[in-house]
Amino acid sequence: MDDRSKVRTGLAAVAALCAVATAPGPVGQAWAAPADGAAGARPYRAEGTLIHGTDDAEGAPLLKPGLGYVDSIAAGQKRYYSVRLDATSGAYASAVAAPRPGAGVVSYQDRVKVTLESPDGTTCDSSDRKIEANGVAYPLADYAARQAASGSVASCRKAGRYVVTVERGAGSQDPDSWPLELRLMVEPPVKGGDTGQAQDDSWRATPPELPEGKARWRPGGTGFNDARPLSTGVWADQIRPGETHFYRVPIDWGQRLDATAELSAAKTGETAGVNDALGLRVFNPARGLTKKSSFEAYEGQKAQVEADTVPVAYGNRSARADYSVRKMSFAGWYYLAVTVNPDVTRFFKDTVPLTLRVRISGTAKAGPTYDGDAVRAGFGLTDADRRGAAQGPATGDDAGAAVADDTDKGRLRLVGYVSYAVGALLLLGLGGWTLAARRRAPAAAAPASGPGRHRRYGPPPAW
Repeated sequence: MDDRSKVRTGLAAVAALCAVATAPGPVGQAWAAPADGAAGARPYRAEGTLIHGTDDAEGAPLLKPGLGYVDSIAAGQKRYYSVRLDATSGAYASAVAAPRPGAGVVSYQDRVKVTLESPDGTTCDSSDRKIEANGVAYPLADYAARQAASGSVASCRKAGRYVVTVERGAGSQDPDSWPLELRLMVEPPVKGGDTGQAQDDSWRATPPELPEGKARWRPGGTGFNDARPLSTGVWADQIRPGETHFYRVPIDWGQRLDATAELSAAKTGETAGVNDALGLRVFNPARGLTKKSSFEAYEGQKAQVEADTVPVAYGNRSARADYSVRKMSFAGWYYLAVTVNPDVTRFFKDTVPLTLRVRISGTAKAGPTYDGDAVRAGFGLTDADRRGAAQGPATGDDAGAAVADDTDKGRLRLVGYVSYAVGALLLLGLGGWTLAARRRAPAAAAPASGPGRHRRYGPPPAW
């Protein structure tokens, strides 16, 4: 049993003692454990200002650039929001809909659609994302975009009030409302520089070898907002069945990303495999789905999923190819999201060892020249980000060690809390025992006859 398991066991013991001390009824009552395989899994961490979407476009609340907003959406519901755009900037209105871990979702019925409409009601763009693994709840994320280019619809190149709608599928089997995170990112127009051409398949000619070696500890975040940074290397994490962990990787112009996520072999004798056990998705800086892997099965042996991207080029956005090329059209932080099926809990009693292998390939280029601060808007990288891509986050291995140290300190604090709690409960029990004994003292001191005359001080008869 590892340190975290010991701490959790201690906390469970304290909770049980508290229940015994405060609850009426006989000792020994069984407390049923949750049947949900995702019990204890952390949900998606949505951050932002609370907002309430409307049922029609007329009174739709305004989303401002660079800010996060939080709402909720029920099955079959359509929520309306508004944005104000100029005639030259690109705009990306994203939505993240996050069913709770372990929710009873159904593949291709549980879905979320995001749409952007021009001032005259023309559809500028839409994305429709679906749960693709039956019974595996994970955050659905993507955006609807307005790119002010000659190839777009004329009415979508005008300044004015645009409408964003987010619609959840009516066929959802999950009765709960889903947290909804919204964000508008506005990309300044380009005034020159290297815009590049759309990528062809030549980049696949020399697939890079993924790194080997000892993994560094790097726990994943619960969403885009707390995603942990990764660079080229091997990384280790622990993930609960039912969770989705987020990581972010700096990708510059001309660079591409290759990544794998691996589940370790189980030590149990379980033989029944789990379909759709492990999934991996890649998102661009505007939270657009860039690449997704097929969920892989797990049968107790090591399982692996992989995802790769084309090199980043501004010209990719004009490609007529699929979204995996078009959405690799700006530099910045790209996100990895790893999901583990709740049913994997049959192989692991607690968390599951997870290994990530990440490689950033290609020589960074200058890229286009923006008419504005693209990095501040979320599109691009700072010099510190670029150093991180080449050298690793913070100070390399020390960063992973620092995280591990913080984790160990947290464990020690928890152990201390458990010790204090157990001690306090023992003192309470001892005090009650002593008080009961003193109340019996007069009767015990007087001569008595019969079966009770040999009774000694001890716990009350009800114990």
